[in-house]
Amino acid sequence: MRKYRSYTVEFKRTVVEEIDSGKKTQAAAAREYEIASSLIDRWREQIYAGTIKGVPTAKEKQLERELEKYKSKVGELTLFIDMLKKPKKTLCS
Repeated sequence: MRKYRSYTVEFKRTVVEEIDSGKKTQAAAAREYEIASSLIDRWREQIYAGTIKGVPTAKEKQLERELEKYKSKVGELTLFIDMLKKPKKTLCS
């Protein structure tokens, strides 16, 4: 099974920025970073289109799970508070 390398969004932006600013040619950047020139083209298109996505780190995934847990808890507590605020109907009224 082939293992693919993954790159951070910051790295992709840095490579494209170096080429766009004229610091390096695309061919020179491809050689230096040992990546295909076509991959740089894809990154450039994604950056310009605003569709570039990074691979979430383990820490980011853990934080997302934690955030969802807290959102759920806030929802539960909001419902509980709303229930406590409602006036109770008595049999005598």
